[in-house]
Amino acid sequence: MTMGCYGGHGEEGLPANGKERGAKRIIMVEITPTMPNLGRFIITPTYGMLAVASVLAERSKYNVTLLYDRYIGKILPEDVVAMEPFVVMANGLTSAAPDLEAFFSRFHELTGGKIPVVAGGEHATMYPEEARKYADYLLLYEGDETVFPLLEALEEPDLSKRDSMFSRVPGLCYRDLTGAWRCNPDVPRVDRINYRYNFEIMPGAKDAGKRFRAARIPLQTSRGCKYSCSFCSWISLYGKPGYRVRPPEDVVHDAVHASEHMGINDFFMCDNLFAGDEDHVEEVMHQMAVAFEGKKKPSITCLMRADQLSGGPNSLSEKRVAQLARGGVSIVSFGLESISERSLIQMRKQMTLEKYIAASEMLRRHGIAMLGTFASGFDGDTVDDVRGIADFAEKMSLFTVQVYARCITPGTTDMIMSEHRIIPGHPNKYKNGHGVWIMPALMLPSQLQETMFEVALKFHSRIRSRKPAHLIFSRILTQLQPNIRALKRIENEILLPMRIYNPVKQEYRMDEDRLLQIYDNKDHLHRYRTMCKRIFTEEVDGASAMQQDQTYSIAAGSPGGGA
Repeated sequence: MTMGCYGGHGEEGLPANGKERGAKRIIMVEITPTMPNLGRFIITPTYGMLAVASVLAERSKYNVTLLYDRYIGKILPEDVVAMEPFVVMANGLTSAAPDLEAFFSRFHELTGGKIPVVAGGEHATMYPEEARKYADYLLLYEGDETVFPLLEALEEPDLSKRDSMFSRVPGLCYRDLTGAWRCNPDVPRVDRINYRYNFEIMPGAKDAGKRFRAARIPLQTSRGCKYSCSFCSWISLYGKPGYRVRPPEDVVHDAVHASEHMGINDFFMCDNLFAGDEDHVEEVMHQMAVAFEGKKKPSITCLMRADQLSGGPNSLSEKRVAQLARGGVSIVSFGLESISERSLIQMRKQMTLEKYIAASEMLRRHGIAMLGTFASGFDGDTVDDVRGIADFAEKMSLFTVQVYARCITPGTTDMIMSEHRIIPGHPNKYKNGHGVWIMPALMLPSQLQETMFEVALKFHSRIRSRKPAHLIFSRILTQLQPNIRALKRIENEILLPMRIYNPVKQEYRMDEDRLLQIYDNKDHLHRYRTMCKRIFTEEVDGASAMQQDQTYSIAAGSPGGGA
């Protein structure tokens, strides 16, 4: 099925959100990255697109249609052009950047650049210089409110007035009258998170839960966090610190609407810090329990810190954890990151392994399952530490583990302290959490890459119910082979000969001073970057074509058997 069969209208053949047929149309496009990652095996649109699309549908004069390729099949630029949009909007993770570049290159070719493309979301906010390759405008940070003055400016026919209006939109990157890119320094701040999902603007959303076994919907109860882990990019994405909550009735509306319209009762909380306001989350869970009383109970996955559940001074009480379970929380995803105390200190996690164990015991008492995510490759992580994740996960009774590579991203403490650790020229499509693109201190990059998957495959091979996740990790590893080959060539041709890494007994240690010496010499740095980029190009871009988009029906890591 392709999205062309929907013709840009709602599933009953009516305009997407009940506006007059003559109203201008906004098309929002969400494209799944070609390169597989764990998120690819779960059918879920991103909450940012849902939020902005729903806000526009409710509060603007435009007909709004949100196209999600997992619901309607491959989206073609020709189909979007045929819908005659006033503007097209897109977001996406960095791993989707190559797909977006290809899509909008063709789109601009078809339209002659006459239909503006606006990009927002994580990639546009963190890497605006790259998002400019496919977008005419970038709306950074939160777009719930700034999208309105941007659209007003796009309506202005007078170019001088339009340019002036652009200059006053917070967080907007645009070309001025000379064609030069400008980015407005003001950071928007949404003090009242004011939206309710409208799934009627999404072709293919009706009864999606019946068609897709792995269908999920993201819910949001808050934005921001009260912590500042060194690797976390949440401040970069929102532009300002702070923790804000949504009205509980709006959260419950989204869940009920998804259940009734889509037949989906599986949700995940996409908060940076779920339950950061204890009274608020208690009210959310109470209203959720009331709303679904006598109906199919929702199954909610949420991301939490272990010290919220470890029994310490900042921990939720047993009563409140019981309320989470009554409200539908069935899985807690712990951002455990490492079993190395040194690494936990480096990343400013403010956590101990003892707290991890205590938190797991709290959840077991209330029948809540657990999964754990790890960010491997910090300076305290040895190969044995990474391998030890599998046994530690068993000790915590996790039903799945997700071992990711350390990422060093703009705006984080890690970027300030360790930008030189990023391997130059690494392709965006592998920046999906699974691909290694930094240099760890106590092992070679390729060792980190292979050990991460050694752990995942070992853990998920032990019990039959974990086999679906084992299959998924195997598929991801297969797709990462060009990256692994490139890393090994960079090690053998650059890092080892230049003694950036040196053998110590049967292990390798990075000599950071040697690496910094390269960065202190412009000629050496240029040569180093050129060599790394060439190797990635030869191994990745020159590799045989990846298998085309495949639709997998297996959901990673569901208790009791996964899919």
